[in-house]
Amino acid sequence: MISQIDAAQFNTQVTASPVPVLIEFFSDGCSWCQTLIPVLSEIAAERPDKLRIYKFNAGDDPQFASRFRISSVPNLILFQGGSPVGQRSGYAPKRDLVAWIDSTLA
Repeated sequence: MISQIDAAQFNTQVTASPVPVLIEFFSDGCSWCQTLIPVLSEIAAERPDKLRIYKFNAGDDPQFASRFRISSVPNLILFQGGSPVGQRSGYAPKRDLVAWIDSTLA
C-alpha cells in the first residue's frame, strides 16, 4: 500500500530521504489515479530499499502542488537527493514506469 503524505511531511519524507522518492500527485475522483495505485504498490514492493513511493492529494492542497507545476493528474515526480529529477503525467503500465524510473535514475 502506498502511504499518503501532505505538505507538512514533505521535507521529512522526500527532501531528507536517503533513497529516491516517487510521488503520485492525485485527486479524489480521478479514476486513472486509482488505477495507478496497485501498479505503484507492486513497484514499491519490488524495491523496498531502493525507492520510496508516496501519494499526495493535489486536490486537497493545490497551492502546494502548483510548486511542482501540477496541472493534471495523475502526475508522477521522481525525486533524488531531495530534488525533482523526472516528471510525467497520465497512466502508464508497470513496464513503462519501471523503464522510466530506471532511465531517470541512471
